[in-house]
Amino acid sequence: MSADLARGAAYEVQGNPAPYIVPPVAAIANLILSGILSLVWGAYADADTWQTAWRSGLILVCAAAIVATTWAVGRARKPELRFASLLMSSGSCVGLFVLTFRGWTRDSVMVYLIVMGCASVLLALTRLLRGDGTDARPGVFGELGERVRELQDIGATGKSKVVDGRVVTPIGMVAGGDFDTLAKPEVRRAVASALNVPAGGVRMISDRDNVRTGRMEVSPVDMLENPPAWPGLSAPGGSIAQPIRLAVYQTGKQVPLYLPGDPKADRNAIGVMFLLGQSGSGKTDFQIDLAAEARSRRDALVTYIDARKGLQLPKALRANVHTFIHQPAEAESYLDGVVPEVARRAAQMGEHGCEQWTAGCPDCPKFLVIIVDEASKFVETSEETLVELAESVRSVGIFMLLGLQRATGDRIPTSVRSTIGGAACMGVKNVGEASYVLSDETIAAGADPSWKNEKPGALYAELPGTGRDDWSLPARTYKPDRDGVLAELVAYLTSIGEATPGDPGPEPAALPVPAGEPGEPVDDPGADEVDDPECPPLEIDPGCEPDPDPRTPITVPDRPRIDLSLEPSAGQTFSPHQAREIFRQAILQARDEGTRFVKPSSFSPILDVVGENGLAPSTITKILGEFCRPERGPLLRRAADRGVYEILDDPDREPALAGSAT
Repeated sequence: MSADLARGAAYEVQGNPAPYIVPPVAAIANLILSGILSLVWGAYADADTWQTAWRSGLILVCAAAIVATTWAVGRARKPELRFASLLMSSGSCVGLFVLTFRGWTRDSVMVYLIVMGCASVLLALTRLLRGDGTDARPGVFGELGERVRELQDIGATGKSKVVDGRVVTPIGMVAGGDFDTLAKPEVRRAVASALNVPAGGVRMISDRDNVRTGRMEVSPVDMLENPPAWPGLSAPGGSIAQPIRLAVYQTGKQVPLYLPGDPKADRNAIGVMFLLGQSGSGKTDFQIDLAAEARSRRDALVTYIDARKGLQLPKALRANVHTFIHQPAEAESYLDGVVPEVARRAAQMGEHGCEQWTAGCPDCPKFLVIIVDEASKFVETSEETLVELAESVRSVGIFMLLGLQRATGDRIPTSVRSTIGGAACMGVKNVGEASYVLSDETIAAGADPSWKNEKPGALYAELPGTGRDDWSLPARTYKPDRDGVLAELVAYLTSIGEATPGDPGPEPAALPVPAGEPGEPVDDPGADEVDDPECPPLEIDPGCEPDPDPRTPITVPDRPRIDLSLEPSAGQTFSPHQAREIFRQAILQARDEGTRFVKPSSFSPILDVVGENGLAPSTITKILGEFCRPERGPLLRRAADRGVYEILDDPDREPALAGSAT
């Protein structure tokens, strides 16, 4: 056994001798340096007190810098290696200082040699025994060798072939092997390094029916480095049931976005979709292209909500979607109004036996596309609404796109995340951020959108109607061309008489929605009605109410708000204590006015006073929870309905029937 250990150690040192030779050589060099300094600067030099002071101070500063740097750099290493490195640097610095200014003695030199010798041995042992606790000895190639050994479980590889610019190789593992071990990020990176291909150019796709088999796909060239040019509207005048063309896979194949479901194709309606990505990752261009595509379909209505920077969007987009909203309160009211709209649509389609929205059905309402940018803004104020819509819109002809920069629990409720029908993840900080919207299977296969905003438009998409094997395939939107997209949309709408020229102004309102098919003139309420004997009007079905006039805005439930008589902050900053006092004032004022129940959205006027930067939605909920505690009064009590608070009566107020007999 000792012979085996010696042989293994010799093999390891021979393969990479520098880490084992450098420490003792550095210790001897440091000893020689201390001797030279002691002659010219230190104990054996003819120096006065001032010279000795600044020389020793300089050496102390250098020593402190070396020790601090060793400690900081060793943070990423194992504790054993960090300790040994710190001992080595500390011993060398202390020995240099002592031997320079105290002079050489037999004891001091021996202590120095013993300490440095121990440190060198510790470093060598730490490197030799840096395995995982098994008898396996690290290979010559370090981490790469460990990754390559994991590939030794490969039992057989099939014949490689080129498919859409990728090299595809079937792989079968030995008995007892698991193909998922090849899907580890470090294994895929090792393969990419060995083949000299981009880091994201290796995918490991397992066989769902056999844990031992799968295939490796290698893309030698990043075909998404330069996005393709936008080819134009995919189906102007067609149905929203036709796929929308927004991006292409790395293979050059289009990424289809199907909004309605299709029972014949075993495809569910997407319902709610997440679009995740950092600022600058290309979300806005994706949303504009989607809005233009949906607006060009004959049986779709488009609502675009951007309550943060909506007025920065192009005028042509704001003017030609059916409804454009940029005010937070108006957006919140609109989303609340979609809840009864779901029930109305369900009743209308159920009356005619339609289980879900069907393209070409004259009894189904138009498909409603709602694009909500920066959707996390409505998490607190409309959380219940978003949850309810996520659970119910899929079958009634409504699609909601929620644009997000982060999808963590404080941004989007788990109930919403669990009911989404699709997701597109653009550039994010790391894979952990992407895991909130992408499945574990997609990430395990090699999806890694951690390019932040360095590749605008690059994405991974999990969409109905696409193969699961394509979910880990990188894609990219077409080259951004907002002017070209909107110019083509306006040209099409002009050809059918639905274009809205001009600037919608700072307060864009819901635009009229023509009720006819493309090419049919828009009804003019001021024109004389003319009966066409060759085209009599359709008979009204008494069992089904007619569709409401699309010009009529959706009615929304009344939501009480507290009217504060406070001026906006005008740049003033508020401390947490001041903000809570404003909330206390608002609660007391609401109680005096007879208000019994409030929600976080009831306090939206406070945002005009404190400002959104100092009062995030999660902060409002936290403050209201504090007022439910005894030390805060209490002033509030959580009601049975989620997100609703009951204002408690004033305990000091004398009851109306005080002293009366019971």
